[in-house]
Amino acid sequence: MKQIELLQEKIDDLRFRGFGGTAIQLHRAIKQIKLSRANLIMAALLPLVFNLLLLCFLGAMLACWEWMFDYWLARLAPGALTASHEIDLGMYTIVLNYPQLSAGDPSEANWLLTTFATLVVLLASLRITIHRLLPLAYIARACALIQATALAYFFFLPGHFPHDATTALGDALSMAIYFLFLIPWLLGVTYYIFNFSLLRKMGLTALMILYFAFALPMQYLLHALIFHHFSLLFVPLLYLVFGIFIDVMMFVALYSWGMSWETPDRQR
Repeated sequence: MKQIELLQEKIDDLRFRGFGGTAIQLHRAIKQIKLSRANLIMAALLPLVFNLLLLCFLGAMLACWEWMFDYWLARLAPGALTASHEIDLGMYTIVLNYPQLSAGDPSEANWLLTTFATLVVLLASLRITIHRLLPLAYIARACALIQATALAYFFFLPGHFPHDATTALGDALSMAIYFLFLIPWLLGVTYYIFNFSLLRKMGLTALMILYFAFALPMQYLLHALIFHHFSLLFVPLLYLVFGIFIDVMMFVALYSWGMSWETPDRQR
């Protein structure tokens, strides 16, 4: 009877071993997270702290944005003006100044060149067969599809595009402000609940906010210049792919870097 029990224990042990005899570890995707009270408290309080700090420095940040716009517009688009847009944050209203550059429908030459470039990108993406480059191929096809719909719209409905460059830019920068306030809350439910030190949680959050505080105005200034020099034909592509989507991807990249840091439970 005892030999049967020992044999059963060996069989049970073999069930959790790989072909090389090593133990099969529980995959991180199905591990249970042990939520501690301290981490839950930090997940609730740290976003509030960072939102209050962001409110305190919001005026200085927007002044810095305005200076950056003025500096680059004077060199890249002399004579360009800035427009203002009010953003309602509940009990707090801010005035956002941003570039006001003219943009119109594409010319015939612009439309034809963009059509040719779109076809080249699509055909090049279809020729990619290297496995590690397949994600790039899918992104290129998605961009080509979006640009193709914009080309079709301006071909069949010229002069009827419902958005202008100023409105698109103002709305994009407004979303950027909301995104800055949302960052700590996203980290609250995806990062603060883990056993990282308080210093690392605060450091990652501060790094993200500082990065986006400088990257967002430059990103949308580039959008404004593209609209101004190359027409409204590129509004859908820049809005859907190179707008808030790419900002979310950068958030995921920085978050993944933060998740790779060591925690006390990993060091055991």
